[in-house]
Amino acid sequence: MNREERLAKKQKEDHALNRVLWWFGGAVILEFFLLLLNRFGARSGAQGGMTDGVFRGLWIGSWVFLVAAVACGVCWALRRKEKGKTFLPGLGTLVFGSLFLCAFAAGTWQSLGVQFLYVCVPVVAVLALIYYLYQREFFLVALQGGLTLFAMWAYRKLIAVEPVLVYVLFAVAAALAVAFLVLAAVLQRGKGRLGKVRVLPKRANYLPLYAAGAECLVCLAVALLLGAAAAYVCLIATVAGLFGVAVYYTVRLM
Repeated sequence: MNREERLAKKQKEDHALNRVLWWFGGAVILEFFLLLLNRFGARSGAQGGMTDGVFRGLWIGSWVFLVAAVACGVCWALRRKEKGKTFLPGLGTLVFGSLFLCAFAAGTWQSLGVQFLYVCVPVVAVLALIYYLYQREFFLVALQGGLTLFAMWAYRKLIAVEPVLVYVLFAVAAALAVAFLVLAAVLQRGKGRLGKVRVLPKRANYLPLYAAGAECLVCLAVALLLGAAAAYVCLIATVAGLFGVAVYYTVRLM
């Protein structure tokens, strides 16, 4: 590897690291505001009107964030078409889109939505780290594992109060798991390509992708058949599996 290639590789790595730092910085800020929201809600529990007003304000504000995200997205698309600078409108789309999702979840499901965001925000930051620093197949496996973890968490939290919502979420998760398996098969047949787009390298290992999709379907079935205790066991097993896959891809990265 000559000097120019080493320099280009270092610049690429620095660029990826900077993006990861942006993601983690945003996650820390969001977690801080969620902590304040949770503490405020807990301390004002006796003043239900005040707490309800805060969550109602978040729900209304979420639509303002959505409008801002759409406007930034349109600006990003126009600048991209004109081959202009797209960093600021792209960043605005990402920031306002994230604020919309967080405000909508908290405003709609209140304390349960805040609990979900406590977990979801750092998970998204970790997924961003995997996307920029690891192999793309590891990102797809982690994405599928995150879907399984969310389904198991939702089952344990909601089955007693919102069973219909749980069944809808499980149906969506199962459809996504099947789509994930089909995508893995298409990519394997196309040697990492989806049409003309290179998604995975030619020598990608597809076994973890198939295992992640199958694990999701098995966990969904086990949770429905055996209940919340089994869902908790599946959650732990999924975390253990993701840890093993992380070790495998970290070794491959060296």
